[in-house]
Amino acid sequence: MTRFGLFVPQGRVDAATLRAIAQAAERSGFHSLWVYDHLYNYPSADHPEVLEAFTLMSLLVGWTESIRVGTLVLCDAYRNPALTAKMAATLDVLSGGRLEFGYGAGWHEQEYRGYGYTFPPAPTRIALMEEGLTIIKGLWSGAPTTFPGTQFQIAEAICRPTPVQQPHPPITIGGGGEKLLLRAVARHADVWNYFPIPLADYERKRAVLHAHCADIGRDPATLDQSLMVPLATAAREKAVRDQLEAARARGGVWSYDDQLVQGTPDIVGPRLRDYQRRGVSLFILVLPDPTDLRQIEFIAQSILPELVD
Repeated sequence: MTRFGLFVPQGRVDAATLRAIAQAAERSGFHSLWVYDHLYNYPSADHPEVLEAFTLMSLLVGWTESIRVGTLVLCDAYRNPALTAKMAATLDVLSGGRLEFGYGAGWHEQEYRGYGYTFPPAPTRIALMEEGLTIIKGLWSGAPTTFPGTQFQIAEAICRPTPVQQPHPPITIGGGGEKLLLRAVARHADVWNYFPIPLADYERKRAVLHAHCADIGRDPATLDQSLMVPLATAAREKAVRDQLEAARARGGVWSYDDQLVQGTPDIVGPRLRDYQRRGVSLFILVLPDPTDLRQIEFIAQSILPELVD
């Protein structure tokens, strides 16, 4: 089944606007709402105002009834993983089982150092992410859990109530590092998330991931694929160009032309279908103006019907 998610803005946005976005997405048939886990200066260095991920997710589930809510992705270092497990289980319980749990190794060095976290090399961060996920999944079982890790240690810890979703909320890990990160995806994730890079490159990453699955005896068919898609679309090409011009001024994902999907629906649809044929079942959209409710409705009417099963 193919589904669509939508990124929610996290800058200077008032609660009424965020609620309107969440409810418009739910009415329009979107599968999920997504947030990132950053503390400041994201998506660009001159963007200091960022809403915290867990607080925002709690409001989103309270404003909606059925749409799912997730993160791309929670940073392992920003919260003790045992506390993360407890917070996520609580959110899953109170939302009636609507949590999508994205988890990652972190990368924003300025945030780390600014908030007093050490910033080790990438291999160490990935190893710590795997420690964190081991702790989190252990606690979600509801059984007393002990883990003597190199960075994180817990002793007979209990996380109850356990999540509504069993055995646990879907775990998403994003990234394409072929030696360590994709190996961690094969070991721990239910969903692999990546970007709409050129198809040949995407196929290579997917093949590496499947090889890691084979190494541990995992069937790759048990691993779903999602794609974070910066999408600029409109009925006319000029409107698409205008969207892109405004978005590029804000930086972030809009600075990478090879990761954008742009054009009128007759161009965008086949581009997304290329990834659909390669196993992508969830497209998580980043819009040039995420507060534009008309754009959400336009995409729901012109893009979703062509791809949603």
